[in-house]
Amino acid sequence: MNIVGPAQQLMAAALEVRSARAKLLAQNVANADTPGYLARDIDFQNAVDAMLSRGSAQSADAATAVVAQNMRFDRNDVDLNQQLARVDNNALSYVATLKLYGDSMGRLQTAMAS
Repeated sequence: MNIVGPAQQLMAAALEVRSARAKLLAQNVANADTPGYLARDIDFQNAVDAMLSRGSAQSADAATAVVAQNMRFDRNDVDLNQQLARVDNNALSYVATLKLYGDSMGRLQTAMAS
């Protein structure tokens, strides 16, 4: 019997995708001055959907190239301010999802103890 419902499965998948996205965004920031580096990101909704349908953590690593909007003379398209804003947004979303997940698991523990 599986007591973890679809909401908890969705939140767990979202946490894994957010974690993988944080790694990619960190790579983008680290390579802001690397000639020829193209920023990468994860399509959050598609990655979560893939994880839920396949049940695989590898789906979270499915990086996609971002359309080069800020191409510089050195063929690097990383806009540092834009990447840092994405890092911040992703971190806030991760913490919010983690809080919701923890609260829901706490409610399940309380229900099982009753």
